[in-house]
Amino acid sequence: MEMAIKVGLYSLICITGIPGTGKSTLCKMLNEHGFRCTGLNHIARSAGVNNEDIVDIDGLSNIHIDFDIVESHYSHLLNCNHVIILVDDNETLIKRMEERGYSIEKINENLDAQMADIIYYEALDRLPANRIHIINERSRNIGDIYNEVIHIISRINNSK
Repeated sequence: MEMAIKVGLYSLICITGIPGTGKSTLCKMLNEHGFRCTGLNHIARSAGVNNEDIVDIDGLSNIHIDFDIVESHYSHLLNCNHVIILVDDNETLIKRMEERGYSIEKINENLDAQMADIIYYEALDRLPANRIHIINERSRNIGDIYNEVIHIISRINNSK
């Protein structure tokens, strides 16, 4: 796996998708290859802008995030320069969410959100479509997904 030119702090990339799409795994891989990626839940807890499972997006938006890439199912609601949305097939996602102990109601809520492209349309409210990148995983290997993300980052860097 090759690393592209590092993204500058002035260009925040937000990786998002419903639970089970591989956001955290991808962030870990990016860190292992020299990128600065973190999960927003950690930042929200550290900054005190969450109450139980509810994150204050406005409060989080006012915090300086000293990372190039952030990941969360709500990261697309921040002031991102680019958004990468991870999607996968329902069968794979159901299995992953069941393994995490999600209720059937929560699983269906997440699958409905993915099928309705809610994340895409929320991102589109904040960014032009050419800065929103969708990766359909189709249960592919995480290494292939990583390479696709690196390709997107390279295109972002080359367009500056």
